[in-house]
Parts: sequence; structure tokens; C-alpha cells
Amino acid sequence: MKSDAYELIKATERLPSPKGVALEILRLTEQEGTTVDALGAVIEADPALSSKLLKIVNSPLAGMSRKVASLSRATVLLGFRTVASLALGLSLVSDNRSSSCEGFDYDAFWSESLARGVVSRHLSRIIKDFSPDEAFTCGLLSQVGRLAFANAYPERYSQALAVIGDDHSELSEFELELFGICHNALAAEMMADWHLPQLFRDAVRAQEKPDADTVEAESRVQKFAKILHLAGSISEVLISPTVDPETLSTITNEAFQLGIRPDVLQEAFDAVRSEWSEAGRIFSVPTRNVPTLAEIHSRCTKRRLDLADSA
Repeated sequence: MKSDAYELIKATERLPSPKGVALEILRLTEQEGTTVDALGAVIEADPALSSKLLKIVNSPLAGMSRKVASLSRATVLLGFRTVASLALGLSLVSDNRSSSCEGFDYDAFWSESLARGVVSRHLSRIIKDFSPDEAFTCGLLSQVGRLAFANAYPERYSQALAVIGDDHSELSEFELELFGICHNALAAEMMADWHLPQLFRDAVRAQEKPDADTVEAESRVQKFAKILHLAGSISEVLISPTVDPETLSTITNEAFQLGIRPDVLQEAFDAVRSEWSEAGRIFSVPTRNVPTLAEIHSRCTKRRLDLADSA
């Protein structure tokens, strides 16, 4: 059941939503009896979308052992739901690159969101409890509530972001006071309208505080919420020119809670750097060159020593 706050925002008719071919793909995947050929025909009606989908399938993101030349084959290998979710992500990124919300940096938002998606996918491959392809889409869209506020209430949200500044730790509470719903809950309700799995919607709702009393301990929802939380922490390192030691320590601790050793975390981070750049080219989203995790640690240590010497 949708919340009253969500229905009010939805009534503005400014929420980001899939259009055209992406919307038809979602509709077809919900219908019984839809064939691979029927889905392929719809996708091929949008050459730009079909080209990007094939690029994703044949990139390191999909981890295929051989090249895939047709969308029909890609659909067989990935499954209807995965193809639909990837099309949804591509559609939303393509159609939501600007609006009148002056305080909202759309390129920075999608760059961070893409990083979250790539990291969520990689972490899911390590943990092996979730579909990496669906984890990618969930990570990509996990912050879509922020985009929704920027689109639906550009002036009010711009003012809110100006008050918050660079510290987003209190953003959810601020949104709750202004709109009666925070961006995590808003994203979860939007994802319900897009028929994304309940598990991922619940995890998105809980991603900011996965250890909260409202989240069942040791459940799959909590585990994926922790993946999303860690993906957010790692994406902060990917997008930031400078990183403080506390952030690196937080990442190590969060990874440990998921059973990921420091050496495995370092290996994953270094793999994610190139995957993020590759995904950026496919989605036409800006990324940046990122040092290895070992180099980042080294720079943090040097900066700390320099500060101590100058004190």
C-alpha cells in the first residue's frame, strides 16, 4: 500500500519514470506467455537502447564468457527480468539529465549512482546470495528518490540542499520534515511501481540504517541493505578527489561485517575502477580516473604525517 506522501508527489506528474520502449519492456515482462522474440522485437525498435544493452552484455559488467551478437540470445542468457531492469536503468539515466533544480548536480548524481550500481554488482558476485545483474540495477536506482525530489519540487529541494551543504548525514530527516517521506522510502515506492523485486525494495528502504531495529537481523533484506550501504561508502571514495582515513576505516569495517576480507576488498575495489569507467562510457555518464586502494591508503597516510609534521 502506497503512502499518502508518495501519492502526493506522484500527483505532480514529475516523477522520473520509464517511457516508450522501456515502459513496454516492463509491461511485457509482467505478462504471461511473452516470448523472447516478442521482447527482442520491442527492444530492437529503439536502436539506441538495443545498442547499449548489447554493449552492457558484452562488457565486463555482465561477465559473459563469450560475445553475444543478438538481443534474443542476451535475453535467454540473462533472463527477462534482468533485461527489463537494465532497460529501465538505461531509460531513466537517458531521460533525466537536467531540470530546474539549481542545487542538484545531475551529472554528479548519475556518476555516483552508476558507481553504486557497479559496486553492488561486484559485491553480489563475491557474496553470491543475489543476482549480480539485478543488484546492479538496484544499486543504480537506490538513490532515485533524490532525483524524484529534484524533479517534483525543484525550488524547495534546491533550498534544502543549500541548507544541508556537503554533509548529507541529516538529509533523510530534513526530507521527512519537508515532504513527509525520505528519499530511501520514496525510491522503494517508485521501484514497487516498476515491479522490481520486493527484496530489493525493502533493502533500499533500509540501506541507510541496515542495523536498525525495524530490519530483521540476519535476513536477506538486511544483507542486501548492507551491500547497498557499503556500495555507497565505496562510491564516495570513487567520486571524491580526496579521501579521509575514517572513510577507509569505515569501508573495511562494513566489508568485514559482510564476511569480506581486506585483501578481497582491495581486489574488488581495483576491479570496480575499470568497470565504473566502462559503464560510464555505455551510459554516457562522467567518471574519473581512480588510484588503486593501496595508493589511496598510502596517500592518506602521507597526508596525515605531513599534517603531524606541520603541527
